[in-house]
Amino acid sequence: MLFMAIFSYSPEDRNLVIERGLGSEKATGIKVVGEWFDISGHRVFRVFEAEDDAHLASSVFGWSDLGVTEIFPVMDTEKALKLLKKAGKKS
Repeated sequence: MLFMAIFSYSPEDRNLVIERGLGSEKATGIKVVGEWFDISGHRVFRVFEAEDDAHLASSVFGWSDLGVTEIFPVMDTEKALKLLKKAGKKS
């Protein structure tokens, strides 16, 4: 399943976030689809696949001392619209 994570951090922690991001190993059980650094808003956006809930949790735990991570399940828009249309016909 795909997830969107938004990691927000305080401006004073910017250098720590950069240092940790450059030096961190890739999380196991996670496949990163894309990642974007908001250069003006102190946020990082990541779309990824997680093998299970334990890998999902461990992928953000190591950053909890520097900020807050919000995680949302997401899916391709075309796929979601087809699924919602099919679900709507059942009601």
